[in-house]
Amino acid sequence: MMSSLKTFVGFNLILLHAFCFINLSYSDSTEPEVRRLSFRELLRVRRRVCADGTYPHDGKTCCLCPAGQHLIQHCKTSVDDTQCEICEPGSTYSSDPNFKDSCEPCTSCSHENANLEVEESCTIYRDTKCKCKKDHYCTSGTGTCKICQPCDKCDSTGVKEPCSATSNAVCNEESKGLGGGPIAGIVITVLVVVLVCAGFILFRKKIQERFTKRSDSPNTSNPVTDPLLPVDMVPHLDDVAEILGWKDMKAVAMSSEMLAAIESAQLTHPSDSDTWTIELLKKWHEKTGRTASVELIKILQSKNKKSKAEKIREKLYGGNPATQSCSA
Repeated sequence: MMSSLKTFVGFNLILLHAFCFINLSYSDSTEPEVRRLSFRELLRVRRRVCADGTYPHDGKTCCLCPAGQHLIQHCKTSVDDTQCEICEPGSTYSSDPNFKDSCEPCTSCSHENANLEVEESCTIYRDTKCKCKKDHYCTSGTGTCKICQPCDKCDSTGVKEPCSATSNAVCNEESKGLGGGPIAGIVITVLVVVLVCAGFILFRKKIQERFTKRSDSPNTSNPVTDPLLPVDMVPHLDDVAEILGWKDMKAVAMSSEMLAAIESAQLTHPSDSDTWTIELLKKWHEKTGRTASVELIKILQSKNKKSKAEKIREKLYGGNPATQSCSA
């Protein structure tokens, strides 16, 4: 009897242990699976809502419109019901997520006489990128340039440094010597010797004349070194502009930091360098004032344009600049 009872109790204990083991195993295998599915669903919701960020509006948080779109209506019932519209291709763009009422207008590269062309067309995501046309350059750099200048041509001298998108061409210096070969070498040598001898003779003659003048009239002033007096340039502006030419007039204006006036003259009168020159000379004369005649000759001399400086001096002062009267 006792042995049967022990056997029955032992069998029940074995069944109890088996039931507890099966119950624990089932709990361990199902509970983590339920948590993982819930976490994944949460991630999907977070990724789906406001991928480009949010902004506040009337106490609510709304999703931003993505790049390439603009806002039509703010969100009302939920964060992700913001209504957006795609920018007009080729006309407008937006480069960043936003809540603006409209897209930005595309930049035009076809401004008259600006010498620009399209490098990259406008898309709904980025603005137009402009560049200088062939044989033109802009010192302010590509992307920010508003007007490109034509490159200098070096037909007679050859190119030392080619024109680039941000710098003008540099020409070789003009050479006035004869061609190569033995005969040319002999001729050049003879000419050099003759010029040196002639220069030496002239130098000695000038020295003698200077000492003679000083001994005869020690108080006489030298007309070569007498300072110029300002004269009225207005009656001679057309003649002075013709002597200067556009290239040297532009150099004079650049020395006075008149870049805006240069661009204005070119844009106002397309493809007319004579009109550019006279208009820019008038503006430079107004800026410089009563001493413009003296300053113009000084600037040309400093830039080694002595021939043009002398022609303008003769036009303004005639034979003796020291005797001219000062004019307002």
